[in-house]
Parts: sequence; C-alpha cells; structure tokens
Amino acid sequence: MRMPWDPPETLPAVPVEETVSLLQRDFAYAMTHTAIMVHSSHAALQMLVNTRRGQIIPAGECKLSDGTVFELQDIGMPQPNCEAMSVQELTARLFQAVRELKLELAP
Repeated sequence: MRMPWDPPETLPAVPVEETVSLLQRDFAYAMTHTAIMVHSSHAALQMLVNTRRGQIIPAGECKLSDGTVFELQDIGMPQPNCEAMSVQELTARLFQAVRELKLELAP
C-alpha cells in the first residue's frame, strides 16, 4: 500500500513522437465528429452519442403524450467513451425508447 509520504511512482517515458501521433489522431476525429446530447425531462430518453459532422440535427423541442419533452443539441465536440451513430440511428433509438415507454407524440 502506497502512503502519502512515499515518492510517487514513476511512469515510463513516452516518446514525444508517439504522444504527437495520438494527439493528431484525436484531433482528426474531433474535426470530423461532434456529440449530440438528448435533453429530456424523462431519464430514459437522455442520451449522449458521437456522430459525423454535417448531418442535419432536428431543431426544437418535441412533446410527448404524458408531457415529457426532449430536444437534441449539438454540443460541438465528440465525447470520450460515447457510442458513435448517425443522427438517423439516434432518432430511431430515441423513438424506440418512446414506444417502449408507451408514449406518443403530442398533437
């Protein structure tokens, strides 16, 4: 067990070229992808996914039969450890969750 007064463990040095290569890969992904946050008053509809940039994101708030609302927001930067999918796949998953909750779009 490490105690606070013990010297910190040293990690092996990572070559600068490897670090630069990894950063370039991450930035290349960030330039071509964005994250979409689904804000909702119902926890089962709240989602965060990465998607390719340039897709049309449905605008505005959507209201369901029980008063639940949701809205998609492009937050601009892909997020780590998030599933990647198209906007079409995201909306399909979202409406599948709506059906499983036995809800409908409000008139």
